[in-house]
This record gives sequence, C-alpha cells and structure tokens, in this order.
Amino acid sequence: MLRVMLTSFLSSLICISTAYAKDIVVSGSTSVTRVMDVLAETYNKTHPGSYIAVQGVDSTAGIILATKGVADLGMSSRYLTEAELSKDLTMTTIAHDGIAIAANIKNPVSNLTTEQLTQIYQGKITNWKQVGGEDKGIAVVTREVSSGSRYSFESLLGLTKIINGHLVSNTSPKILVVNSNGMMKALINHNPQAIGFISMGSLDNSIKAISFNNIKPTSANISSGEYKLSRPFLVVQKKDRQDKPIESFLAFIVSPEGQKIIIDYGYTPTKLSH
Repeated sequence: MLRVMLTSFLSSLICISTAYAKDIVVSGSTSVTRVMDVLAETYNKTHPGSYIAVQGVDSTAGIILATKGVADLGMSSRYLTEAELSKDLTMTTIAHDGIAIAANIKNPVSNLTTEQLTQIYQGKITNWKQVGGEDKGIAVVTREVSSGSRYSFESLLGLTKIINGHLVSNTSPKILVVNSNGMMKALINHNPQAIGFISMGSLDNSIKAISFNNIKPTSANISSGEYKLSRPFLVVQKKDRQDKPIESFLAFIVSPEGQKIIIDYGYTPTKLSH
C-alpha cells in the first residue's frame, strides 16, 4: 500500500516541480508539517523569488522522496536508520518534540510508568483498573507503520524485536491504527477508554497528556532531559541539492525568527546541527 501511495505522490510532485521551477518542495512527517507550514508561509511573504511548498505524508516517505531527489527537503520526526544514513543525505535538526501519552479528558489516570505503558501496548495490561483507573477496558491506539512518531515511540520504549534481520514492532496485533495526529486526537476525544501518543506540539484541550514516570511532557523537561519520550524534528536533503534558495530557507528555520515560531508552536528549539 505504501508503495502505491508513494508512486502516486511521486508523480504529483514531479508535475509540481515541472510546472514551477522555482518551487522548493518539502515533504514528509505530518508532525513536522504542522510547524513547517507556518515557517514556509512566513518565509514566502519575504522571499518572492522562491516558493516553499509543504506536503505532509509521513517520515519514511519524506526520506525516500528526498533520497530520490523528487522533494528538495524531507521532513522526519525520527532518527534515520542506518540504511537511510548511507543514502548520501545531509541532516539538519530544526527542533525537538515530546511524544505525549494521550488519554481522554475524563480518564482519572494521571501517570504511567515505563513498565505499565509497555505492557499496555503489548496487550498484557488490558483494563484501566490495573493502572489505578476505572474498571474499564483499554482501547489502545497507535500510528501507521511508516509514522516517525510510532517509530520513535516504540524505539524509546523497547517495543521492537528483530525478525529475520529486520526490526519490527513488538506490540499487540489488536491495536487500532490511525494515520495522523488529527485522527489520534479525534478518536481519543470520542472514546473515554482510549490511550495513544501524539506530538506534544499537537496537544490541545480536547485530550489530556498523562505524565510518564511522574514527569510531565513540557519543553523545559525535554530540554533538561528529564522527559524521556522525546525525538528530533529533522530536515534531510541530498548533498547535490544544496543550492542557495534551499540553504536560505534552512538558514531561516534555525534563525532567531524561525526558532521563535518553533517555540510558539510548543516545540523545543535547537541550534543548527548536521
């Protein structure tokens, strides 16, 4: 399914690039897209000579599109795999984001430990009563396989295993899968028994964040290293695509103006890093 979607998306991006030679195409993680849209809109207002076009797909697709040179920049909300790092790419860290454990606002549970959260996603804990909540079943929600949020969440919690030389998920097969932060929020908001995870920058008052090992998901706790469920926001590009318009946009992102936008949208800023 991912291959079919990528083929279609590649075709559409090729058409865009052909029609607008000065466009800079940025594709990838839906988590990064939320703030990248604003960065691009701000940049476009003061740089009429080029236009930043942002498309949200997922981290894996963004890395592939950048590797193939179809997208000028790929967005990823996870670290690159060893295989991806060998694809002649440069990598810029533009921010850090917390992965918040999300539950319905009516859920009385306020904290989960590493062991409790791991066992919930493995299907070993199935009732909220087992973690101090009401006597109700737990509706566990995750993201699609290619999601950077899911990759980071499972890697940080050790919810992976090696099968035939490949790293695969070690979560329960009964988990419900959604394909965006928006769908995750909507499902949790409408289901009092649901639990999931979401980009910290996408949190709002429709759901609540549960503390992890008694540490709240805040920018200060991410900066200090106390909140352990955090991951980078990366922008990747082919080494031979480092022309002046692209470098100008990257310089804007890591400038004080760009980093202020990142802070305003609930993410933790970072200095330029390759």
